[in-house]
Amino acid sequence: MFFEKIKSVNQTAQYQLTKKFIGIFLGILLVMNVFYLIAASGFVYEYVARRGNDVLYALANEKGKDLNWPVRIDSFVSEKEEDALIIETTQGDVYYSEESKDVFEALYTGKTLPFIDNLIFSHEGLYYVTTKDYGDFKAQLAINTETAAELVSGMFVISIVLNLVAIILGSWVIHKSVGKWSRKLTEMAKEITEVDVLEDTSITVPTDPIEITKVAQAFNELLEKQQNIIKRERQFITDASHDLKTPVAGIRGHVNLIKRRGESHPEIIPTSLDFIDKESARLERLTHQLLDLDQERASQSKMQLDISSLIIEVVESSHVLATHELAINVPDNLEYYGRKSDMEQIIQNVLQNAMKYSDDKSLIEVTLEETNKSLLLKVSDQGIGINKEEKQHIFERFYRVDNSRTSTVEGSGIGLAIVKKIVDSYGGSIKIEDNHPKGTIFSISLPKKR
Repeated sequence: MFFEKIKSVNQTAQYQLTKKFIGIFLGILLVMNVFYLIAASGFVYEYVARRGNDVLYALANEKGKDLNWPVRIDSFVSEKEEDALIIETTQGDVYYSEESKDVFEALYTGKTLPFIDNLIFSHEGLYYVTTKDYGDFKAQLAINTETAAELVSGMFVISIVLNLVAIILGSWVIHKSVGKWSRKLTEMAKEITEVDVLEDTSITVPTDPIEITKVAQAFNELLEKQQNIIKRERQFITDASHDLKTPVAGIRGHVNLIKRRGESHPEIIPTSLDFIDKESARLERLTHQLLDLDQERASQSKMQLDISSLIIEVVESSHVLATHELAINVPDNLEYYGRKSDMEQIIQNVLQNAMKYSDDKSLIEVTLEETNKSLLLKVSDQGIGINKEEKQHIFERFYRVDNSRTSTVEGSGIGLAIVKKIVDSYGGSIKIEDNHPKGTIFSISLPKKR
């Protein structure tokens, strides 16, 4: 249990980001400290080399003079810095500054740094060693670098301590900041698990950071769309149940009527059979509409169709049952490559929609135009029209405009969804416009392909 808890903590964004911050910060500090060491070492080397050059310059000024080396030699070096100097004259005399003999004996057995021969390590310390011949005497100089090196190392230790403090404080700040964001995400996740898509609920949108705000807003938008879909499906179930229940009840009523009174009153049988035939056809149409939403139409292959004749045929067959005035404006012998059943469904569903939402005896116009790249089918009515807000939803499954639910207009709200699906499969488009003075114009564009 304990190890599982640790594992879950290690997988949190708070832990991961804090760990990454520490790793990046350590990497940056490591590079900075390496550069610091290189720069500080260069500073120490230049400092002791400059001191050595000052001594060598002072010795150069004494060239050719008759010097009392035993007395003067200590004046050229710093006793405090523990520097050492050996003077060897052309007469073979050798003079040592104070304690220089011990220093040079140690340096002779010391170790030099790679690529820097002037620096030698020994038990006496780190020295910068140089030699110069002035003609009448030769000088060997050893400059002690301990003081400068200790200063640099001390500054380096202070830098390391400050770096560690910065890492600790920075990690703490990052941990707390990310923890605040993580808590917002955790609270959001908790709200999401408690959301009931069947109710008009939403999650709280935090004000910051902007990324979490956008995620919460996007989820609420998605949730709203899902809730609207569920509402339409519920409405569809209610409408479809009514549409199915009414003809079924009527069919069963007439069947029972035939059973009870068919023998004694045979004249009722034809009337009942006509009613049963009409209602069963209505059930069949509704069933086919439901199936056409999801089934593939691959059973019928595409072919070259006389789209002009097909439109006239569908409109004229619909005119038998319609009480509207139908006007057809279609050029002769216009062909299109597609499935006959697809074209019939497009024309029938759009035409039936125009009839359902138009007054009796009002005019419905069906026109077909040809352009270089497409065919344009228009169905215009003078009905109740469609609100601007509802035009974007009219082709969604199970959607019916609000004013149709309170009217006597029958329908399942899936006819136009079928049209949209077929038109999309052909790479076409549908546009809805207002007709004047009232009504709606459906414009269907189908690209010409072979």
